[in-house]
Amino acid sequence: MNANSLILGMGSNLGDRLGNLRKALAAIQRLPTLTVLQVSPVYLSDALLPDNAPPDWDKPHLNAAIRCETSLEPLDLLAELKKIEWCIGHKPQARHWGPRIIDIDILVFGDRIIQSDVLTIPHSNLQERPFALWPLADVAPQWICPHAGCYQGKTAAEIVGQWGSRFTGTAPFRTQQLNQRIDTPQLVGIINATPDSFSDGGCFLQAEAAIWQAHCFIQSGAEVIDIGAESTAPNASPITAETEWKRLEPVLTAIRHAQNDFLLPPKISIDTRHADTAARALSCGVDWINDVTGLQDPTMQALLTTADVDCVIMHHLTIPPTAQCVLPRNQDPVSLIYEWALQRIHQLEKAGMAIDRIIIDPGIGFGKTPEQSLQLIKHITQLKALGTRVLVGHSRKSFLSLFTARPPEQRDIETLAATLYLAKQPVDYLRVHQVEMSAQAIRVMAALGL
Repeated sequence: MNANSLILGMGSNLGDRLGNLRKALAAIQRLPTLTVLQVSPVYLSDALLPDNAPPDWDKPHLNAAIRCETSLEPLDLLAELKKIEWCIGHKPQARHWGPRIIDIDILVFGDRIIQSDVLTIPHSNLQERPFALWPLADVAPQWICPHAGCYQGKTAAEIVGQWGSRFTGTAPFRTQQLNQRIDTPQLVGIINATPDSFSDGGCFLQAEAAIWQAHCFIQSGAEVIDIGAESTAPNASPITAETEWKRLEPVLTAIRHAQNDFLLPPKISIDTRHADTAARALSCGVDWINDVTGLQDPTMQALLTTADVDCVIMHHLTIPPTAQCVLPRNQDPVSLIYEWALQRIHQLEKAGMAIDRIIIDPGIGFGKTPEQSLQLIKHITQLKALGTRVLVGHSRKSFLSLFTARPPEQRDIETLAATLYLAKQPVDYLRVHQVEMSAQAIRVMAALGL
């Protein structure tokens, strides 16, 4: 490593741990004196505890590492990192080992060896801590251990070999690599509790099947589970809110009751256009309401304006979509969606909804020709100027008919190609059917620096 290269380690074991790591990464990326070059996968591990630690300190950690370059000296960089910790929620405290929202440590700084009251580089006991050394090895496998002893002169890649697979949880502190990442869009797994959805209707009507699928999604790399009980496929028949809730309630209840049993507790989203269904779901403690009609119903709008949840607002022309009702073919679809979203955001802010609760979905396949949907995906970056988070639901959609004649359930390769493109854009969420395939491909792409 050159003199300006360094590895930062980040950890969190309180609150929204992945969210805390993302906030820290974003703050580090904003430092004008530092450049982020690579981000490691995320690792889950048991807490490292002192003797006689209180039981409430035993909370699993999430950890990641960042390879950077900086013009700062180590102590100056440390001061900047402490400011970031403070802003995110780490408060100075005597209980050094206790749970915390965020920790940011300088693991390695070039070839320097520093031992002082305020800073130790390389970080102490790296070679005994897979939750720190595995992420380091992912971004700097050729780092050479300078400490005296059996590891001196060995690379990080050599040292981590003692622990076997990154994925089994058999390493010290039960450390294992997760499929979620903090430097790419979050994956939203789709559960259709419907008999007639276009690619998986009838598969998850029963609570047992739905909860199994939800566990698979989180294990595979999703962070949000989006549950819908009314199909919006072309030619689908509309249903009442009462029928929708009868399908939805057992699935939602089962997943909510099991939420803390997941590898990572997921956020729960309810895909509905019915205000009555949304109200019932809110009483169950869901995290998102995903309205495919874009909050055009005043009752839904009034309900969600005062609710403490995030709102996915999708552009559409008709529900279900039809090939006859699409955006004007002689106009730019990106500009049309941008203007629609801008007006809706202003309307909702005026009604009292904070912009940080709004997630804009351009509605791929809803009121757009295949060519228009493709254009939206290619230029999705333009929607980030709205100042909201952006979700794209492109999985198995009709625009893929430009590339294949296969039915929707056989469009996963085409979907994956679009996913990899979108994963490199400033998009916040990707709503997909095949979570495992998407997460694995994104992880390899990130490791290759693509």
